[in-house]
Amino acid sequence: MKKTVQVTALLFTSALLLAACGQDKKEETTVATTQDSTTQATTATPTTVYSLEDAQKAVFEISDRVGTITMTFYYKDDVLLKQESVENYTLSKIDADNPLELLKNSSAEDEQKYKDLIGKGFEYKSAHNDDIFTVTYSFDYTKIDMKKLKEIEPNLRLTDDNTVSYSEFRDKLLKAGYVEK
Repeated sequence: MKKTVQVTALLFTSALLLAACGQDKKEETTVATTQDSTTQATTATPTTVYSLEDAQKAVFEISDRVGTITMTFYYKDDVLLKQESVENYTLSKIDADNPLELLKNSSAEDEQKYKDLIGKGFEYKSAHNDDIFTVTYSFDYTKIDMKKLKEIEPNLRLTDDNTVSYSEFRDKLLKAGYVEK
């Protein structure tokens, strides 16, 4: 049972980091502008649109005797734009009665959890080849419905403009034992 918990914990380390990341709200000022000098005033709504063009890239990795998780991040300024993750597990090194079944069940639970986001900024795949079980997933934060993601991950902390802070995410990964490549 203890080994099963350890494998499951490793499998979901990256998913839990997502929920833990974000940053505290910062103060922002909105300035009212006048369209017509005597009658109409409209309030500018601060919205920020980000794209992957010219984004910086960072790769982080963590491994133990049963597997390796590699996360690639694309960010601009301090805004996390996209996260791509590849998790590889060596079945013969997992101390469980049926490690393949354990990983298949865990993957099915994750896929079910995020089903409303699949194809809408979130992609998820799992595959088994010989002694390796691979889980790949990505969050495209420029496309994903952050409100729905927040419903799935209630502990997700977002900035005022509904983005995830790259620097805070990076710090959490480093504290969790990930190494920047």
